[in-house]
Amino acid sequence: MTPTCILCGSPGALLYDDCRDLEYWIPWDAPIHRCVSCGLGFMDPLPTREELPRLYPPNYHNLEAPSNRLDAFFRDRFHARHAAISRRLLPPGGRFLEIGSARGDVLERLRGEGYAVQGVEISREGCEASWEKDLPVVHGTLEEFDGELRFDLIFMSHVIEHVLDPVATVARLHGLLEKDGVLYLETPNFASLDARVWGRHWGLIHYPRHLYFFDRSTLRRLLEGGGFTLEKASWEMNSCGWALSIQCALRRLGLDRSRVARSFYYPLLLAGLLPLNLLDAAFGGTAFMSAIARRS
Repeated sequence: MTPTCILCGSPGALLYDDCRDLEYWIPWDAPIHRCVSCGLGFMDPLPTREELPRLYPPNYHNLEAPSNRLDAFFRDRFHARHAAISRRLLPPGGRFLEIGSARGDVLERLRGEGYAVQGVEISREGCEASWEKDLPVVHGTLEEFDGELRFDLIFMSHVIEHVLDPVATVARLHGLLEKDGVLYLETPNFASLDARVWGRHWGLIHYPRHLYFFDRSTLRRLLEGGGFTLEKASWEMNSCGWALSIQCALRRLGLDRSRVARSFYYPLLLAGLLPLNLLDAAFGGTAFMSAIARRS
């Protein structure tokens, strides 16, 4: 049966059928397709809700403590940047919801500044790390979050590509926001230079955990179809796409036989490849893109 695009209903054409997990070595067998009309990339068939936790092992990178000082520095800057973005978008003392709150680093920063925070995290390990800090985090998915509050800002950093139904997710987010509330999203850019250079071996396919692959046009379609007005779309300075692609290439060639999510040299790649963002910007944008959308 020909797969159908969740965004526009057009058929999807087979794009990649031999992707492998070279980060966590989880066996999976589902090809990646691309919509012949709007260009959305997507996995088909999708995992079931019951299968999703199998894709995220206890040593999942976002949930582990930093492995060295350079890794700690990059993560601290990453979380500090997210907290700074949130402050700019929140009213004083506003209500903040983070979907995919991991270990609660952003929640903790904002709570300390007087904001009312709430998190949702599918990983039990991430929830436990947050609960140790007395952070209000619900274990589960957005669909299982039964909160009655409405929020001024909902923050989703690299989550929308992981969900089973992004259209239903955006509709749910719309309902959780205040009348003039804001949604902030980050997701990989499927039209980036590194995505085109590496093709089926692009590190940010993050197989089999990334289920959907957006570019700027499909992200706009998703948000506007869910009742949002896209106020700003930006490229983010981050060399993860290049660094992770190189790490996976070294593992594919047998030159890196480590069994950790990020090898010891990965932070060095992140730092050394940052200048490539200038080249990325000239050829379709960097591998990370963000969107600020307002409930309309």
